[in-house]
Amino acid sequence: MKKLSRIALVLVVIFAAGCKKSTNDPTGGGTGGAATVTASVYGFDGGNSGKFSSTKAGMTQTTLAGITTFSISAIKDGSNESITIILFKKAAVGKTTIGSAVDNGGIVLSKDYTKPADLSLKYSTDNNGKMQGGGEVNITKVDGNNVEGTFYAVAYNSSGKEAFAEQGSFKGTIK
Repeated sequence: MKKLSRIALVLVVIFAAGCKKSTNDPTGGGTGGAATVTASVYGFDGGNSGKFSSTKAGMTQTTLAGITTFSISAIKDGSNESITIILFKKAAVGKTTIGSAVDNGGIVLSKDYTKPADLSLKYSTDNNGKMQGGGEVNITKVDGNNVEGTFYAVAYNSSGKEAFAEQGSFKGTIK
């Protein structure tokens, strides 16, 4: 499970930096294909932060050492908060359960993606076995490189505080 946390942290940094909008590139720049991510309800530390909406999102699918990984990374519009979804499989229609007891991937909610070393700001569905979070990613449509789906997550930071995202959705193109 520590492997997932390390992978998630590295991917958060890479994808979040790569998905920033560029004033010179109207497609959003970065390494991922263009995407949008929303969550109707989400929050940190027992509070409700309202809605999460990101047009600064990207999707990637890579195969390294025989392992295919599908990832979505989104930065909340007007904020440094982010959501990253990592699945250890190719994007395909179907539900994937996320949690400490299964090694299917993970979801990371961050209060500030620009501070990846501050573990109190990073909430993961796999918090090194300290707290068991979880969730689900449901890919509802795959049409070539276009992918759509829904998600929800409950995640914990290094202090055991909770973050959540409910009624989440994503739509975009894998690059």
